[in-house]
Amino acid sequence: MKRLSPDLLKDLEEFASLMFSLEEISLILETDLNDLSEAVHDTGSDEYKAFRKGRLQREAEVRNSIFTLAKNGSSPAQLSALKLIENAKMDDV
Repeated sequence: MKRLSPDLLKDLEEFASLMFSLEEISLILETDLNDLSEAVHDTGSDEYKAFRKGRLQREAEVRNSIFTLAKNGSSPAQLSALKLIENAKMDDV
């Protein structure tokens, strides 16, 4: 696959953060789905880094909201926060 330009990498990161599927992103970026999928799954590629960064940054925002709501007394958010904490503890073992 021809690697994405810096501008398209930024777009990839943004669309990944908006939770578009790879198929949707490939249509938006006008790239071949198989090529994009291969690049996004190559852990050494810039495409992998941009895609994962977009996904993880959005996840971090959601987690931040969960913990903020939990501290403010939201029972559903407290349950979600406890689940995140327990999962983190299991990952650390």
